[in-house]
Amino acid sequence: MKLLTKAMQDDMARQMTFKARDIDMTLYNALDGSMERDFVLDSLMLYRTKDGGFAGGLYIDNYNTNTSVYQIYEAFRLLDMVDFDSNCDNELYTDIVNKACNYLFNRCEMIDNKWNPNVKSNDDFAHSKEFSFTNENKELFGYHPTAAILGYTLKFHKPTKAYYKKALACATKMINDFMSMDKLTKYEFISFNSFYNSVKNLGLFSDKLDALKDKLIKMAEEVVSDDFNNDDAIKPLDCAFYISSKKLDELKDKQLDFIIDSIAPFGLWDHKKSWGYDKYAEEDSAMIKWVGAETVNNYFVLKKYGRIEQKVI
Repeated sequence: MKLLTKAMQDDMARQMTFKARDIDMTLYNALDGSMERDFVLDSLMLYRTKDGGFAGGLYIDNYNTNTSVYQIYEAFRLLDMVDFDSNCDNELYTDIVNKACNYLFNRCEMIDNKWNPNVKSNDDFAHSKEFSFTNENKELFGYHPTAAILGYTLKFHKPTKAYYKKALACATKMINDFMSMDKLTKYEFISFNSFYNSVKNLGLFSDKLDALKDKLIKMAEEVVSDDFNNDDAIKPLDCAFYISSKKLDELKDKQLDFIIDSIAPFGLWDHKKSWGYDKYAEEDSAMIKWVGAETVNNYFVLKKYGRIEQKVI
């Protein structure tokens, strides 16, 4: 089993100070224990909009300065990464999640129990092909990021709060929809895995959780790929991040080794995925920004699966 060694971690920390965005540097430091996680809240405020959402390239491949559901998902994903939850009494945290949920549940239309992750104004700004406002992309995302957002909302709010109750109602309908689905897109796998983890840890839907997990495992085993260089392939950590079976666990171990082996010579991870067309020059700057974000994402994964060599304090 390969590990991210102490020397690799030391080099990574140095390189992050030169190459990462402030938000990614803050997340990395929070994950490695060298900084309080509350600084992540301050970094997120750099991307918050007047309506309480998020924009401006928080998710790097969309430069739209107007709020979109996907950018709120990205903010929630980062909060979850450093384990914020409803027990947090930081006033800024409460303000962030309340205003974002106000946008989602009161200002943003749900159709067929799903939010469209994209907004029409995306097309007025530099963005990757997946963030064009098209029906094709709406189908590509499907229940992503709705499923993940519902799980995060349940985690971030107390059961007595209105947004918790709204999310619970939507999640109940979504589970019924999921049980009738015969296939998932790559992005839906990510979102349903996230949702499963949230509700499992909260002790919700105990009468449905095993069936949800078993179906996720079955569907994942049917499509999972070990072609780790293929951006379009559904890889183990895409479809089975929080679920486990012998086949999936073996493939996850291989992918974790691949992640460690693929660290670039400068000590961080490059981003391999292109924007899908040659429409915007901003793709070049996005690829540079992705170095820090990709490193945070991979460090989080390696830490979760015990692939970080522990430093002696």
